[in-house]
Amino acid sequence: MPMSDDSKTPIPTETSVPIAAPRQRRRTGYSRYLLLGGIAVVIAMIASTFRGSAMVYSKYVDEVATPAARARWVGRTLRVEGLVVPASIEHRPGTRDFRFRVTRNHAELSVTYSGIVPDTFRDCAGVTVRGVLGGDGVFRSDEIVAKCPSKYEAATVVNGECIVGMAPEAPGRRM
Repeated sequence: MPMSDDSKTPIPTETSVPIAAPRQRRRTGYSRYLLLGGIAVVIAMIASTFRGSAMVYSKYVDEVATPAARARWVGRTLRVEGLVVPASIEHRPGTRDFRFRVTRNHAELSVTYSGIVPDTFRDCAGVTVRGVLGGDGVFRSDEIVAKCPSKYEAATVVNGECIVGMAPEAPGRRM
């Protein structure tokens, strides 16, 4: 092989074999695992936020108040919807503790709640309570949402029962 005069390095010719470059290590294996790990972390974070709110069952009072159905829901977080039983709201003065009963289709459920109640919370108001049903049949609520009914959907007390669809008329005013 001919040599150059100044550096004594071989001069490539057509018959010389090219020198192979050193092999580079493949890094795609590690990056693939990092990408999959990152995706798993994101999915876990999303799932943990849904676990507290989206995975809550929503039932009516008559679906959880019967003794046969109650055993299925004891200890589980759920939302229960119904009407506040007339004259059942008990408030301990000086506290934010409330006890009341919720009804639907002649089934009743006792509820305890500690906190601030909505302005529309009163007898025969439609409510949704979120909490845990205890083994003693008492629903321990951590949230109350009172519905704001239209005049045609409002429930009124007639003979000690809530009658839905009868809005009380204002005195001296007929429609």
